[in-house]
Amino acid sequence: MSSDAEDLIKQLEELIDVIELPIGPIYRCIRKSLAKIYLESGKEMEGIFNLVESHAVSLRTRMHLRYDRTSKEDRHMLDGSLVQHGSAGVSTILDWLCKMPTEWSLVQVTRAYDPTFRFSVNSSKAATSALHIVRYECGARAQQQPPLCVTVPIKLESRSLAAELHAIVADQQEHLKWGTLSSARYHMLKSKLNLRMKNVVSKLQSEWLRHWSSLLIAPYVDLVEEEAVVSFVDQLLERCALTVDARAHRLLCQLAKAAPFLPEWDLRKGVASCVEAPAAVIKDMGHQLSRFPDAVRLLVVRRQPIILLLDEELELFPWEMLTVLQDHPVSRLPSLHVLYTLYKAHKSRIVGGRLQVDAGLGYYIVNPEQNLPRNEKRLRTFLTQRAPSWKGTFGVAPSSDAFRDVLQHNNMFIYSGHGSGAQFLQGDEIQKLHLRAVPFLFGCSSVSSKHLGGLVEPGGMWHFYHIANCPMVVGNLWSVTDTASDVITVHLLHRLLPQTRDMAMDAEKGEVPPKATECKDPDAPELWRPSGYNWKQEPDLLYAINRSHSSNKHYLATAALVARGLPILIIGKVC
Repeated sequence: MSSDAEDLIKQLEELIDVIELPIGPIYRCIRKSLAKIYLESGKEMEGIFNLVESHAVSLRTRMHLRYDRTSKEDRHMLDGSLVQHGSAGVSTILDWLCKMPTEWSLVQVTRAYDPTFRFSVNSSKAATSALHIVRYECGARAQQQPPLCVTVPIKLESRSLAAELHAIVADQQEHLKWGTLSSARYHMLKSKLNLRMKNVVSKLQSEWLRHWSSLLIAPYVDLVEEEAVVSFVDQLLERCALTVDARAHRLLCQLAKAAPFLPEWDLRKGVASCVEAPAAVIKDMGHQLSRFPDAVRLLVVRRQPIILLLDEELELFPWEMLTVLQDHPVSRLPSLHVLYTLYKAHKSRIVGGRLQVDAGLGYYIVNPEQNLPRNEKRLRTFLTQRAPSWKGTFGVAPSSDAFRDVLQHNNMFIYSGHGSGAQFLQGDEIQKLHLRAVPFLFGCSSVSSKHLGGLVEPGGMWHFYHIANCPMVVGNLWSVTDTASDVITVHLLHRLLPQTRDMAMDAEKGEVPPKATECKDPDAPELWRPSGYNWKQEPDLLYAINRSHSSNKHYLATAALVARGLPILIIGKVC
């Protein structure tokens, strides 16, 4: 490391030391600047540490202040000291990774430092010049596979992708006001929005991530499948008479898993980034990777969960829709600190890397403001039959006390109305609670992060849920129509929840119950009465969300639905 770099690091770290209460964007820029210097100087772990520190600055400040101002008797299991700025060094981060479940793999995506961001009112819309992608393994795998970081430059012509994403979301918001249009015109405009979003997702993988999208792929549940990939890579290296270090071998294994999703040209570039070899050898290796014989079969093999740790400036992207994450259980959280804090709070209920949630105790609030009559009509039929042990209300506005009681005394909570329900219980009140429940907030923009202007990081209602120790929040990143939301609600819950007695009887008789005649919506032929015929439960929440993505007609609504929190496994009965 040059003396100039050392001097700059010293100055930046001295600046951090005098900051008592970090201002999000400023602290984030300092940490990203330090990460850039360390990574360019070959000090990877120091660079990774600063990238970790750059995430969720304001949320972590609120979590720590909430903890610090709460008496010891009321702190429950939330340890706010774990999110304190600068309190966790490199050794602490490595220790956290070793303590978390072996089943988890983490991928942190951070937008690289750019000094021009300070001139942007909303930096999430600004041009993106590069990404830092950090891959972490957890538990027993953490020691054999330490964290690694790659920096991915983005070509000039692709840097405005974030601005296009924000434009689509704004146009979708306007789409909700298209009630005066003819049916044909309405569906044409809706199709155009779907195609624009698909194009953004395609470019996110092909032009931003390219071959490094392979780092997002999760390990297989069956270790035999993992060994098959390792064996293939070993044979490929032996054939080419190449010897590589552990890092390059690990990257080649990820490329092999990505073979069905990447063009051969990207596979070659991936090989070239891992090994030093003649062009002909690299070309041959890329070709052999593209013909990995087990690749197609492994597409349908069950995988362990991937947890995305997303920079606030990148979290509006629907990462879960990437083809490399096809049939992957995917969750997202804002930082490693928040993930470890939630893990510590709920680890007693985590088995096999999944937090066990008993579905027998659930509650729903549908159409509380009495302005979504079709939504209420559709879901009344579904919820009363599909979850007979649950309680709930239709067309009734809950008081703040009632909303608080629902959150505190249920394991699962369905909210189907406008927004996130903040109009009934504000975030300042939610963060005072200790929550075990998994809320499904199916309203518009229910888990979005809103830009508040000035030197303030984006914030959303989901922040308050995590401060309250909530292990998982499911919701929408942007506005969706009530019809599309109901389709997704039905598909997700029907697949996720255990079988009822009526469904078991239908399955035993081999009968198919008739479709619900009251569902006349042309957009919602998928809303049928639950049946036990040809049904199989998917108790893994992240898998159930992934497999509810079945309708291209509702692509925008599908892309909006995300899970924020720990992997969940549904147990128990609903009848």
